[in-house]
Amino acid sequence: MKIFFAIATIFAIAVPAFGELACRKDLNEVYKRPLQDYTAILQELVDKASEQSEPVLLLKSGRFGLRASQPIMLKPGVSLKGNEDAPTVFVAIHDAAENDKEPATIQVPAAASGWFIKDIVMDDVNIDIQPHENTDTAMIQGNVFLNGGRGSVISKFGTKLLVDSNVFLRDEKHAGTEMIPKYDTTNTGILFDSQTNSIISENIFGMDLRHFDDLYPHASVGMQRPLDLAHYMLKCLNETWDNQQGYMASAVQLYMSNDITIQQNILNATFPDTKPIAQDHGISVVGSNQTYILQNFVAGWQLADFGGAVRFTSAVDSYVVSNYLANTAVMMYVANHADFLQMDNMVVYDNFLYRFLDHNVDPEPPLDGWLYEGITFFDFWTARLNYTIRPPIWNESVPISPLAHDFTISHNKFGAAGDIDPNVISMGNINPDEMAVDRANCYVTKPLRYNNDLPYMDGNTVPLLWRQKYQNNVRGLHGAKMPIRFDRSFTDDNLRSQVPQALRKLRIPEYWRAFTLRNNTVPMMDPNTPCFGGV
Repeated sequence: MKIFFAIATIFAIAVPAFGELACRKDLNEVYKRPLQDYTAILQELVDKASEQSEPVLLLKSGRFGLRASQPIMLKPGVSLKGNEDAPTVFVAIHDAAENDKEPATIQVPAAASGWFIKDIVMDDVNIDIQPHENTDTAMIQGNVFLNGGRGSVISKFGTKLLVDSNVFLRDEKHAGTEMIPKYDTTNTGILFDSQTNSIISENIFGMDLRHFDDLYPHASVGMQRPLDLAHYMLKCLNETWDNQQGYMASAVQLYMSNDITIQQNILNATFPDTKPIAQDHGISVVGSNQTYILQNFVAGWQLADFGGAVRFTSAVDSYVVSNYLANTAVMMYVANHADFLQMDNMVVYDNFLYRFLDHNVDPEPPLDGWLYEGITFFDFWTARLNYTIRPPIWNESVPISPLAHDFTISHNKFGAAGDIDPNVISMGNINPDEMAVDRANCYVTKPLRYNNDLPYMDGNTVPLLWRQKYQNNVRGLHGAKMPIRFDRSFTDDNLRSQVPQALRKLRIPEYWRAFTLRNNTVPMMDPNTPCFGGV
């Protein structure tokens, strides 16, 4: 397991922030010039730098058009760095005659190794990394990505990539349109397909620009670097970006990838609570092994058939540890989206889950309370009788999954706003012997109660729901369906032993302090809040 190296790498590469960039009035004129096509000029500079063994191409301040139909090829031995005095801005130029809607692209060939792209504003410009087996780590750091087509960073069949301290924004004009998207009809900030041994750290995915000043003080030093670039664009150059910049279907999408760490990021796609948008999942993990999702803040991905903080579809050896999940969920599914049908060794540990949207946004029956609890498993393949029927069997007659093994759910905290019933842990159709849940999963707010205000169970332990077995005609204090009591998967074993030593004492970053959600009415709870009743 390489997670120890991954954590060390994140902190070792951290660099000082620019500090807030001062407006350079003497440079304003370079941004007011009509946008020119610099595609050929930039390619020539890259080629010359490669020929002369100049490792870093230092870019000027200003706006530079890049033609969407003609990718820039980053040659071996060359890296790109934006100007430190005022932003370097790459802007896609589209050919209207050809109805060109794809972003402009900086393409990194397989022969390039150990390169970096830093400190640039990419306006509908993405980075496409070609398949390779290079042993030197490449880095994408400190950039601001606006929109970016299928993905602002795309790497397929690659390895050793660090995507660190960037800001990914997407406006409504560039949002997805498919409410149930497929691979080619969705979009994301970062797309890894068959990628290995890579890290995604300290990035910001999605923002409400009206709360820019709320976020900045709580962002890490690394995050503040691209935020300074965005601030310069908005305040010094008076850019008119849309306020709502969270219209990405996903922040991160992994397909058939191995040994990927996603750590200390902010994923924020918050919108008015009842606005339906084409979302996928905050982090979508399909057919991947050794995935480490650590210390992230996730808000805004709607709990629906395609939504939630983290969605695993057929995965092995995955760890979701010390994240703050604001009205979002960890969803673990078996389905035929991946190359294999298997969910093995899944660990969900020490996360803080805070529910604050009321039941007006619950899914319609019979799905309410089935796929949308704070931690959820479901085997779609088996529930659809090996995909011979549609829709799946949603009731308690659903067959038990033979494809899920060794789940550990331990020391997670669940909270809810005062007018909402709290989440439970939904075991779906898993074999109860394959899921170990300890009583250290606790409520930090009032535990689940009946509508007569009697407690559902003693203490603050989060209850379990299995095979959608609910009590008939019985509701919770605020209208939720009440599970039939199921304690078989509770264990008194010390489940911390299932968590790698390096992951047992991670802290949840204080990003949550920046957010007041539910339409600016509900501040986030402190994840250090003790279990209800002080136990």
